[in-house]
Amino acid sequence: MIPRDFELQAADESDAEPIYELYKELFQNHIDQIWGWDENWQKENFAKEWEEARTWRIDSQGQLSGYLQLRDEADFMYVLSLGILPAFQGRRIGRVIMRSLQQEAAGKGLPLRLSVFRTNPRALSFYQGLGFRVTEETEAFQRLEWLEEAAGGTASRG
Repeated sequence: MIPRDFELQAADESDAEPIYELYKELFQNHIDQIWGWDENWQKENFAKEWEEARTWRIDSQGQLSGYLQLRDEADFMYVLSLGILPAFQGRRIGRVIMRSLQQEAAGKGLPLRLSVFRTNPRALSFYQGLGFRVTEETEAFQRLEWLEEAAGGTASRG
């Protein structure tokens, strides 16, 4: 049994600013390396994605420790963002969340897709360990996909 020392709850408008700050802390370095950080553009884009995606806050030890954003498309599920603060990484929080999303996608017969920054090999390794395969590489991203058949049913493994 995997210990579950975190809570995943639907975010509301009061969570938008703290989650944006978390996003900035987690991803500014990668974005800065690829395009350069433009605070106004980032805030506008984050607000747009907030409206288009389902967002959850991840709380651990009574504090905001991460967030998840998911978009449901007609023929696939798309993980827009999964970010967990470094102090809470390595506790299987991301793995538990992704396994749950894999089970949901498998139940719907849909692939699960996401993108990782090319500057983040640790994230790439994490997702490949969950059965995701690189389907496309761009200057900024590696795009990945998980299909239950291709992954050999890895959604049921811990």
